[in-house]
Amino acid sequence: MKKLNKTILVYVGLTIFTFLFNQIYALFAHGVSSENMSNMYLVLLVLGVGMYVLLKLTLPKSVFNPYYRIFTNIYNAGIATLVVGMCLSGVLEIAGGTSAYVSWFGFIGECLIVLGLVILTVIAFQKNKNEVSCNPESN
Repeated sequence: MKKLNKTILVYVGLTIFTFLFNQIYALFAHGVSSENMSNMYLVLLVLGVGMYVLLKLTLPKSVFNPYYRIFTNIYNAGIATLVVGMCLSGVLEIAGGTSAYVSWFGFIGECLIVLGLVILTVIAFQKNKNEVSCNPESN
């Protein structure tokens, strides 16, 4: 439970940081704004805070699974990739530039998040499988 609480607090802090980062960046952007940069805190709020609160409520003992660390590493890397891509895209939009490589951040970030969710699904089914096999009444 402490791991989940710590992860939630870290994501709350990152959400606040990215929101403030956007607000401060907007002060120096000469009235130009970017939708990607304005919404990057929402990715952290929904996929970070929301997902880990949901995980805490539904599968709190998943942190003891040996695959949990793999899930968190891949899932968090996906969120980080999305947020960095959105920030880079926002900076380029505000500066008036473009790059063909920015779209790769979104694609790779989404792939990592989906892979992390697949691993979380495996963890959930392993948990349920272990509970059923340990129940003496089901034999």
